[in-house]
Amino acid sequence: MSQTLKIGTRQSTLALQQATTIQTRLKTQFPDLKIELIPITTAGDHNQTQPLHELGGKGVFIKAIEEELLKGSIDCAVHCLKDVTTTLEDQTELIAFCPAEAVTDCIIMTNGQSYSSLADLPTGITLATSSLRRQILLKEYRPDITIKPIRGNIDTRIQKCQNGYADALMLATAGLIRLQRENEISLICDPNQIIPAPGQGVVVIQKKRSDSHLNPFLEILNDKLQQELALYEQAVIESIGLSCDYPLGVYATKQANRVSLTACWSDKACKTFNKHVIHGNTPIIKEKIRDLSHQIKASIT
Repeated sequence: MSQTLKIGTRQSTLALQQATTIQTRLKTQFPDLKIELIPITTAGDHNQTQPLHELGGKGVFIKAIEEELLKGSIDCAVHCLKDVTTTLEDQTELIAFCPAEAVTDCIIMTNGQSYSSLADLPTGITLATSSLRRQILLKEYRPDITIKPIRGNIDTRIQKCQNGYADALMLATAGLIRLQRENEISLICDPNQIIPAPGQGVVVIQKKRSDSHLNPFLEILNDKLQQELALYEQAVIESIGLSCDYPLGVYATKQANRVSLTACWSDKACKTFNKHVIHGNTPIIKEKIRDLSHQIKASIT
């Protein structure tokens, strides 16, 4: 490839770090490949105060980047999979699913102490998160905790809580690892209890389907097991046919040929809590996912 590969990314510190990691991995495989990172401001970056479910869901983080991809201003885009809606532009595809350093949620306590479980956290604390999924899980397992809304990048959220806004902050473990701030984590949540968002921790690469000349460069970064698990989780959203701003957690694992998938969900007003686990060998798990998705949709619509 003689031209420069232009990679589009959000311009937050975390997004740039993720794109830089992709750049480094590509340069390791293809030392002569010229790569340029193109930071792009999205609607979600412009508005860092309004809750995401009021802005139109997590898709607000990728729409502007997709537009640049379709215009040809960039060759590919790097996203957090949990920000990607199931309705990607038809002309595009996800060519690589990179393995997640962690899929869990975690909690940072401003007192700096460590805890072994959610039950061990102090009674009656205030905790900052704007995620509807995290809110329904905390209401279910720790109803004594007062939840406060928060937006902004990771550094901003941590600093706001340290300045007295809340006693604790809940966020994705992978982001802290990528920013080398994992030493600040007070509790890594059990993903079977605090069920992650679909695709949490997974970084994906999006390209135009017609740009097949990029496939040899980008496909090499794909992790087949991560792709399989991520697609099971995304299939729940797709089968439900609802936007990804609904309170929904999905966590898939695989041992040998047996897949386990745990889901939790609520109506948009967060008035209910539902949890279900399915198991099955690879050939039948897709059918069970469809059945579960129909159950979820029926209970909230």
